[in-house]
Amino acid sequence: MASVSLRQVHKTYGSGAQSHHALRGVSLDLADGEFVALLGPSGSGKTTLLRTIAGLEGIDGGEIQIGSDVVSSALPSARHHVPPEGRQVSVVFQSHALWPHMTVHDNIAFPLRQGASSASEVGRRVLAALAAVELGDLAQRFPGQLSGGQRQRVALARAMVGAPRVLLFDEPLASLDTELRRDMMRQIARARRSDMPMVYVTHNQEEALALSDRIAVLAHGQIVQLDSPAMLCSEPASAMVAAFVGGGNVIDAKVLRALDPHKVLLSLRGYEFIARCRTLPRTADVQVCISPSAVSLTTQAQALEVRCTFVFFQGSGHLVETDLPRCNGSYFSCVLPAGLQPRQDDLLRLQVHDAWVIPAAS
Repeated sequence: MASVSLRQVHKTYGSGAQSHHALRGVSLDLADGEFVALLGPSGSGKTTLLRTIAGLEGIDGGEIQIGSDVVSSALPSARHHVPPEGRQVSVVFQSHALWPHMTVHDNIAFPLRQGASSASEVGRRVLAALAAVELGDLAQRFPGQLSGGQRQRVALARAMVGAPRVLLFDEPLASLDTELRRDMMRQIARARRSDMPMVYVTHNQEEALALSDRIAVLAHGQIVQLDSPAMLCSEPASAMVAAFVGGGNVIDAKVLRALDPHKVLLSLRGYEFIARCRTLPRTADVQVCISPSAVSLTTQAQALEVRCTFVFFQGSGHLVETDLPRCNGSYFSCVLPAGLQPRQDDLLRLQVHDAWVIPAAS
């Protein structure tokens, strides 16, 4: 049974004035079979964190354990680093990293042939891996004869064939178009095993939300929230998480009164609406997160009045940008049904169905 545990992991590149503290005391536990996505903007530390688990980077502080084995330690009394080949960890990279002169079969067989597996065992396991990614009829082709999605399936099969203790993904679908990305997401979901944790680095929210049991949102080398996809979308811990996950509108509002320990009545442009909260705000001025899909048009007298500034037609509906400023400098957006025809400068009367008060920074 495999599991992964990180304790106060630090990683710094360079030294002196040119140093960059890529990881700042990251702690994270993965259970057997759990799928955790590392999500965050460029430079947040997510790829560095994955590389430390794989053994491709050493650490400057803390400890990493896989199963019962401490594979990286920067503790003064137990400093050591197990190289990647000694960790029984597989990595699927964005670039596929396939041998161009080897067939699909031989690319997948390569890690097995480095061990003590017999020829018959290698053949059996390669055929099983090919069947798992639905490429059994392409075994004798070379990578250059495959599409991008097929090459990524080969990379996934090669990563799975050695029965790794941990399977890591580093932006594996970034170079694929929408349909191929969805296909590979299905393949990755099918690859899950109850005894193998999976860590998935991405900046794509759709992938993280669809595949993960939990998502770790990183910023400036730290985990700023670790939660289920549903909790990240409905109860973001900060304005950064709210804006980054699910594209929530973070706006300023005023508390009128508490309704119960986890609900308050807010006012925005004279419109009153109810918002959920973790604890009652200590001040009247709060930031509130409203999902673009949590509003609708209304004919009621009580409404949030905004003016339409731009319309993005998205097939199933319209993403409408308005003149209500958000806290990050952009503007409040909402999703309206495809049957409507909102136009620039239209006055929209909106009703808010759900909102979340962003917890105050401690």
